[in-house]
Amino acid sequence: MTCYISISQRSNGFALISVLWLIVLLTVIAGGLSYTSRQSTQAMSALMGGTQARYLADGAAQLVMMNLLSRTPTDRLLADGETIDVVLPGGHALVTVMDENGKIDINAARGGLLARLFYSLDVEQSQADALADAIADYRDKDELKRLNGAESDDYFAAGMTWGTKDSAFTSVDELQRVYGMQPEIYRAMLPYVTIYARNQGVNPDVASLQVLMAVSDDSVPTLESYIDQRRDNHQNGLPLPSPPTVAREFLSRTRGVTYSLRAVGMTESGQQSGLSTTIRLRRGRNRLSIETIDWQPYINKLVEPDQQSDTLQDK
Repeated sequence: MTCYISISQRSNGFALISVLWLIVLLTVIAGGLSYTSRQSTQAMSALMGGTQARYLADGAAQLVMMNLLSRTPTDRLLADGETIDVVLPGGHALVTVMDENGKIDINAARGGLLARLFYSLDVEQSQADALADAIADYRDKDELKRLNGAESDDYFAAGMTWGTKDSAFTSVDELQRVYGMQPEIYRAMLPYVTIYARNQGVNPDVASLQVLMAVSDDSVPTLESYIDQRRDNHQNGLPLPSPPTVAREFLSRTRGVTYSLRAVGMTESGQQSGLSTTIRLRRGRNRLSIETIDWQPYINKLVEPDQQSDTLQDK
């Protein structure tokens, strides 16, 4: 038996298939638009959350700066690396404050102090001595090589395209260019060095445990106890305890001039963003002012909650 399909039947079938394909196509397009819309919404939400977190960090940093302008040292933050939790509308921010005079100045410190810092970081003695001398050779103006140091000829012989700078470091990042400096050693020493202290020694009142280990021969438990005691005394408005034993050549009493701040804002929804800045206090006859030396935005997790040492509530 032969089956015949009329032209009208064929047209109706073709139209049905076309409609079905159109529905499928529209469904795919709608799904794509829906996905794109969700992605756009999520991206916008992340952007807004990041911006809010950045403003939280900035606001907290400004509050800390206002505190540092206090004329009475007991009213100012101790700034020994403590982390402050600043509560603000819409979230909070963690701010780490460090007086740069609690760090080792790589332009001013002598080789002996630099070597002791490397010892405290468990760098082998001969390597530590070589790095300390290489830093001194890198910054001095002559081509006279120290006992364990390196001058330009050594750099070129090692295949480097640069020699010693023969002038002061303008950034701690330059330590990476020093002969023999390994990335892991550079990263380990970075939190404890500065170019802003302008002193051969450090102030133990605001020095971190690692720096105290470099300048003092006291035991680690003794140094840890000292740090706890000075924070307790400062928080309670009492005089700071006597510092650990520090050789005079490693000692400085300068304090309260230059500070580094790292702030991370956190929104109530968990978005994070932050900044880091270095500031210098300018003291005039009748007022204090702040000079911003460096300002860098970044996104990072600052500290674990149990490392916080204080809380400031925004009124």
